[in-house]
Amino acid sequence: MPKFVFEGPLVSFFGKSLIAEDGSLFEILSRLDKSKVILDSSGRIRPGILVLLNGKDIRLFGKTLNEKILSGNDEVRFIPVNHGG
Repeated sequence: MPKFVFEGPLVSFFGKSLIAEDGSLFEILSRLDKSKVILDSSGRIRPGILVLLNGKDIRLFGKTLNEKILSGNDEVRFIPVNHGG
């Protein structure tokens, strides 16, 4: 079962980590109580949140959130990257 790890202020919404059922990344995120913190109204990851799948930027896989199926020992890490200047 995939593990989701949350960093920074996302911890206050989701806790430090959670274990999810297998499925597409979009399906799993949509089931979270506060999914709108991570997903915009189009179902895309909000700007300012880096998503790593097994240590690699999810954008490198070239798949949509619905196409990326998670299972087994997958780890998805959410890192907010907004910062002041």
